[in-house]
Amino acid sequence: MKGKLLIILLILLSLTVAGCVDDTDTTTEENASMNDSMNETVSDTTENVSEEEEATSEETITEEEDEKLEVIESEGPKTYTIYMRNFNVQPHNLTINEGDTVIWFNDNDPVRTFTLVSNEGLWENTSIVNRRNFIYTFNESGTYTYKVKTWDAMKGTIIVK
Repeated sequence: MKGKLLIILLILLSLTVAGCVDDTDTTTEENASMNDSMNETVSDTTENVSEEEEATSEETITEEEDEKLEVIESEGPKTYTIYMRNFNVQPHNLTINEGDTVIWFNDNDPVRTFTLVSNEGLWENTSIVNRRNFIYTFNESGTYTYKVKTWDAMKGTIIVK
């Protein structure tokens, strides 16, 4: 098996090398004409670079003007993600507004299914398999706690303003 693999590699290597070899023979006159055309191309390229540098400096001014713009955060509902990894939840505590959504994402290694429990009974106990999530929108203010069944460290609090 190793011999066949070695032969295939040698064939691929020889094909690669054969593709890199140029077996055409150019004369001195052809080389001179090629050099002339290359020199013309280089001078054309130099002129183009100068024009591009001018355009770039104009773009820089525009970018600097953009930096003066004020960023205003949206007033609408937001989405937060709680990661379930390393047999822990991150973040443990979260403060959000009414109407915001929380996503619990199971990113644990090793692969494990977790059962998410709302201590206030907001949702039915939900199993979340690895690389999947559970989404819940909090519509009423209050303090809510949750836990992951059988894993004491996997718990947290969500404060809804």
